Amino acid sequence: MPDLHHLKQNSFFTQWLILGFALLILGGAAGFNLYVDRGRTESRERGRLLTQARVIQENLEQNLTAVSRVLADLRKEVLQRKVTPGLPDRLKMLTDAMPGIRTLLILDGDGTVLASSRPDLLGGNFAYRDYFKTPRQNPDPEMLFVSPPFKTTLGIYGINVARTIPGPRGEFAGIIVATLDPEYFNILMTSVLYAPDMWAAIAHGDGIQFLMVPEREGQAGKNLAQPGSFFTRHRDSGKETDVLTGIAYATGEERMMAVRSIQTAKLRQDKPLIVAVGRDLSAVYAAWRKDCQIQGGLFGLIALGFTLGLYAYQRRQREFARKEAEVAEARAAEERFMKALTDNIPGMVAYWNRDLRCGFANKAYLEWFGKTPEQMQGIRMQDLMGDELFHKNEPFISAALRGERQHFERTLTKADGSIGYTWAHYIPDLDADGVRGFFALVSDITDVKRAQIALAESEWTLKTIIETEPECVKVLAADGTLLQMNRAGLDLIEAESDSQVIGHKLTEIVSPPYRDAFVDLSERVNRGESGMLEFEIVGLKGGHRWLDTHAVPMRDATGQITGLLGVTRDITARKKAEQALEQLAQTDFLTNLANRRHFLILAEQELSRTLRYGGALSVLMMDIDHFKKVNDTYGHKTGDVVLQRFGELSRQTLREIDVIGRIGGEEFAVVLPQTDGEHALEVAERLRRSIGDAEVVLDQGLPLHFTVSIGVATLTGADINIDTLLSQADQALYKAKKAGRNKVCAYEHRDGASMKWHGA
Repeated sequence: MPDLHHLKQNSFFTQWLILGFALLILGGAAGFNLYVDRGRTESRERGRLLTQARVIQENLEQNLTAVSRVLADLRKEVLQRKVTPGLPDRLKMLTDAMPGIRTLLILDGDGTVLASSRPDLLGGNFAYRDYFKTPRQNPDPEMLFVSPPFKTTLGIYGINVARTIPGPRGEFAGIIVATLDPEYFNILMTSVLYAPDMWAAIAHGDGIQFLMVPEREGQAGKNLAQPGSFFTRHRDSGKETDVLTGIAYATGEERMMAVRSIQTAKLRQDKPLIVAVGRDLSAVYAAWRKDCQIQGGLFGLIALGFTLGLYAYQRRQREFARKEAEVAEARAAEERFMKALTDNIPGMVAYWNRDLRCGFANKAYLEWFGKTPEQMQGIRMQDLMGDELFHKNEPFISAALRGERQHFERTLTKADGSIGYTWAHYIPDLDADGVRGFFALVSDITDVKRAQIALAESEWTLKTIIETEPECVKVLAADGTLLQMNRAGLDLIEAESDSQVIGHKLTEIVSPPYRDAFVDLSERVNRGESGMLEFEIVGLKGGHRWLDTHAVPMRDATGQITGLLGVTRDITARKKAEQALEQLAQTDFLTNLANRRHFLILAEQELSRTLRYGGALSVLMMDIDHFKKVNDTYGHKTGDVVLQRFGELSRQTLREIDVIGRIGGEEFAVVLPQTDGEHALEVAERLRRSIGDAEVVLDQGLPLHFTVSIGVATLTGADINIDTLLSQADQALYKAKKAGRNKVCAYEHRDGASMKWHGA
C-alpha cells in the first residue's frame, strides 16, 4: 500500500506538471498570436497609410507636371510675342480650366505684374516675395521653383510654382508664376481620410506647413523642421517614402505617419513637397487591445477551470482509491479463487443460475449496481435490475436459459442516477442435464457511446453551421474534386442540388482564363500553404459572377493533407463598382469623352503601336470658335450643351478606333491611327463641315450655330513623341484661327512644304 500510495502521489504531481505545461503552452500561443496580430495590424495600417499618401502624391505630381507644362507654354508664348492684350484672358481661361491653380501671374525683371488671371493684381510689385527673389538669384530656365508657403493678399496660405523668363542674352527678365489652390488640395486630402482620427498635411521642403486636413488653427505656416519631428526624421533619412511613429510635433499627438516626398524625375524642382497622412496610434491598436483583454480574461477562466477540475478529480481519485482498498481487503478471502480470472477482464462479470439468483459478481458488477458482495450474493435478478429493466432483458434471459448465446446493447441507469451504456453477452452454462444457468459478461461502453453521441452532435452542429453560413463553404479532395458545398455555394453557382456538382472538378465552372490560377492555388494548398484568389465563374444557368476565395489545407489525425477547405464570397458588386470608378476616372464628365490624362495615355499607346508595327498616324487639335462669346452671350449652360453636341458629332463622324479627348475648356484632340496627312485633312474637313452644319436649339427655340478650327499634324519620323505631335497640331490650329477660324490647317514641316488648309 505505501508503494501504491507513492505511485499515486507521483501520478498526481505529474498531472499538475502536465496541466502547468499545457497552460504555459496555451498562454504562450495566445501571447504569440496577439504579437502576430499586432504586427499584422501595424503592417496593414502602414500599407493603408502609404496608399492614401500615394494618392495625394500622384495627384500633386500630376498637378505639378501640368502646371510646369502650362508655365513652359506661357513662357514660350511670352518670348515669341511678348505680353499681348489678350494674354490676361488666356491666363483666366487656363486658371478656370485647371482646378489646382488659383492664380497665374507674369512678372517682369523688377517684380511688377505684367499680366494676371486676376485683374486686381495688375501693376502690383512683388519683388519682396521669396518666390520672386529665389528665381532672380538663380535664373535657371529649366528649374521649377517651388516657393515656401506664404500668406497671400487674400489672407490665405498659398504655394507658388514659378519658371524664369530669360532675356535676349539669357539674363533674368522675369518669372511666370502659378499659385496652387489650397481649396482643391483640401478636397483631395479629405477624400483619403478613412477614419475620424486621421489627418493629412502638405509641407514645403524647407519645413513650412502648407495645409492640414481637417483644418486646425495655427497649423498653416508652422515650421516643422524641428529636432526629432516627423519632418526632420524623414528628411534626414534621405528616403522618398517613410512610415514613422512617435509624437507629432505639429499637434503633440502620438501617431503613425506615412510620409512621402514629391520631387519627380521629370521636373527639376528646387524644393520638394512633403505629404503626410497619419492616424492616432491608440485608435490603430484599439481593436487589438480589446482582443488582449478578452483573450487574457478567457485564459484566466480556462486556467482557473482546469485547476479546480484537476483538484476535484484528484480528490475524487483519492476517495475512490481509499474505497477500493477497503473493498479489496474485505473480499480478498472469499473471492481469491476468482481473482486470477476476473482481475484481467475489462468489464463486469456475474453468474446467474436457473432460478435467476446471483452466484457470483465481480467488483465491476458490484460497483455498477452499487451493491456489496453480501448484498449481491443470492439476490434475485428482477430485484437487482428492477421490473422495467428486467422485462427488457427477459427475452435474452429466456434464450440464454434455452442454451442460446445472446449479445445486445443496453442503456442503464447506474446506482448514482447517471446514465450508462453497456454491451452484454449471456453465455449459457451447459452440462449433460441441460442449462444450469448463464454467465453475464457486460462491458461498460459509456465513454465510447458518449463519444459517438458527441461526435454525431458535433457533426450535426458543424453541418448546421456550414449550411447556415451566408458565404459559400466547400470541401475539395486533394485532386480538386468537390466533396461538399453548402446551400449558399450552390446558389452562387446556380445549382439546384449538390448532386449537380458533387464529384465534379470545380475548375469545370471557372472561366477559362482563371483555371490555371485555380489549379495553382490547389497545388499550393496541397503543399500546406493557404492562399486567396479572385476569379470569374459562369454559373450552371449562364450567370457571370466575380468571386473571392480563401483556401486552407485540411489534414487528418496524422497531419497528412487530405483536401482543401475554401470560403468564397461574391464580389461581383465590388468589381462592377471598381469598373465604374475606373470609367469615371478616365472620362470627361460633361462630354463623356476621354479626359486629358486618359487621352494622353491612349495617344502614347497608339504612337508606340505605330512605331513598333509601322503605318501612318495623324493628330488633330480642335478649338470651338468664339466659345467664350457663346458663354458670355447665352450663359455657361448653353456652352455646356455646345460642348456636349460637339462631342456627339465628333463620335458620329470619327471611327471607333480613333481616340478623341477633351484637353481643356473648348479644346479637343484626336489621334487617327493608320491615317496619313492627306486622309487626315479629309477627316478634319468632314468633321468641320459636320459641326458647321449642326445647330443647338436654345431655350427660346432659336437655333445656335457654331464652328470649329482644326490643326492637323502627321507622324514623320521615329524620333517624335506625342507631345511634339500635339504641339505641331496646336501650331496648325493657331494658323487656322489666325486665318479667320472655321478652317482646317496642316502643320508646315521644315522641308518647306506649303501649309494646306480648308474652310469657309
